[in-house]
Amino acid sequence: MHSIDIFFTSFKEPLEHSLFSDYLSLLPPDLRKKNSQYLRWQDRHAHLFGRLLLIKALKNCDIENNIWDLIAYSAHKRPYLTMNEYDFNISHSGDYVICAIGKNIRLGIDIEEHRKRNLKDFRNLMTADQWDEINNASCPLNAFYKYWTIKESVIKADGRGFYIPLNELEVKNNTVHFDDKLWFVNDFVFTKGYSVALATNQSSTFNMHDVNFYKSHLV
Repeated sequence: MHSIDIFFTSFKEPLEHSLFSDYLSLLPPDLRKKNSQYLRWQDRHAHLFGRLLLIKALKNCDIENNIWDLIAYSAHKRPYLTMNEYDFNISHSGDYVICAIGKNIRLGIDIEEHRKRNLKDFRNLMTADQWDEINNASCPLNAFYKYWTIKESVIKADGRGFYIPLNELEVKNNTVHFDDKLWFVNDFVFTKGYSVALATNQSSTFNMHDVNFYKSHLV
């Protein structure tokens, strides 16, 4: 059984400017430039915290040197580590950012804040059975986000993203089978108003790590 480490953090208010700058200096120039292009402080923090969580996750795996040189991008722009034994994935929504990392495994993770949506707009992205379950649930929004995060985690693990037709992803016994690939999925209510799903290509367990970037100058 493989073990996945999931690091997460949240932001309710902006960091002090000097602390934000100190953290930002840990990123390479291209990521610093990308961060500066976000207009909302929340988006700048979500982007920065995702990369800081990755630094934290890699340090946990005893990988500390030249980490940005180890990251490459697939044809579908999925980031991955050129050290093949590790895989990682980052997601953010609302006030939370989350990063999963594992060894000798392929993975994807997705977090979603339970924002009110017109669920009819997503009808074509669900199977008939999933749509029935959502509509018959005591809380349709919760049921929707259960399936939405699972589908997102699978397409992120696969690496092709939305090139995969979401309405063809069926969930049976906590697995998703698509294109001769079998994905194991864990979905859970992360905290009130948020759903998380983790997809892996092998059966796994996971450990959660809460990180507070407001209390320390060091990652």
